[in-house]
Amino acid sequence: MGNVEKVAYKVGKFGDFYVSFDVKEILYLISFQLSFGFVAVSSKGEGFLFTDKRYLNKAKEEVEGFKVFEWKGIDALKSFFEGKILIVDPDRMKLSMFNQLSGQFQIVQVKNFLKEFRMVKSETEIYCIGRAVAVAEQALKDVLHLLKPGITEYQFRKALVERLFYYGSEEAFETIVASGKGSAIPHWKTSQKEIKNGDVVIVDFGAVFNGYVSDITRTFLVGDVPSDMKEIYDVVLEAQLKGIKTIKAGVSCKKVDKIVRDFISERGYGEYFIHGTGHGIGVEVHEYPVLNPRSEDVLSERAVVTVEPGIYLPELGGVRIEDDVMVVDKGVSLVTLEK
Repeated sequence: MGNVEKVAYKVGKFGDFYVSFDVKEILYLISFQLSFGFVAVSSKGEGFLFTDKRYLNKAKEEVEGFKVFEWKGIDALKSFFEGKILIVDPDRMKLSMFNQLSGQFQIVQVKNFLKEFRMVKSETEIYCIGRAVAVAEQALKDVLHLLKPGITEYQFRKALVERLFYYGSEEAFETIVASGKGSAIPHWKTSQKEIKNGDVVIVDFGAVFNGYVSDITRTFLVGDVPSDMKEIYDVVLEAQLKGIKTIKAGVSCKKVDKIVRDFISERGYGEYFIHGTGHGIGVEVHEYPVLNPRSEDVLSERAVVTVEPGIYLPELGGVRIEDDVMVVDKGVSLVTLEK
């Protein structure tokens, strides 16, 4: 059963059409990338895409199973949806668009409408994520010889991103290259700081394949690194391996996080693990399920999640290691890069 067919079944429980302006939801539903569009899926499995002239002809050629029309404003939608109940996810729609729709049509709000479907990946989606992982891995391997004292964070990021483009990809998000004390800030802004002997360097990056992303982090010890940081590296790596080992279908995401967090706490670094253990990936770099202490999500077979524990000491630096893991009867890492 394809994405649209699965969604159509749920639509019938709430109304006549699920509608969205969200370009990532549109990508998920029709496997077509654009910067503006409006999509509607009916309870009968009918699909409609409205977009502007920039994408219209290409969409008509490439989008399968959907009728494609030129976008002419919300007023023009009356002939399609008059008298119909439209389902919207209020968290995925701008307030201005929501107000325009609700002024014209009967609206039912359902939060996270696509969540249950997007958490479980199809074979095609898993293939695309796997390809995004492979491209990212190769790009990093190509430039690792440059990671030595004297290069700046930005120069290394530039070299890495150029390899992503070389392989026909792009950054899944803004690549993080964080060195020295900057590595203690999880979302450090890559700078012109020069990498020095003894620095810890975190590289957090991903690639894109057919709209699907990878998300990988590796920590490198450059030159004569303090023994404290080597110890932290070993703790983070062991915590990550314990987390991956815990992953299987039916396990709560909260449990995976607890296994990882408890181990880091037992080793004396609990207060320095300041974010969740992981999250889903797909057409977005942060999707459901989420692996943190508050999560109510349960791992489903064929979910793909990150496992990314970290320890961050403000005066020394940080360590984070992240793999993309597919959930089957056990967690299987899609990443083969050496740790």
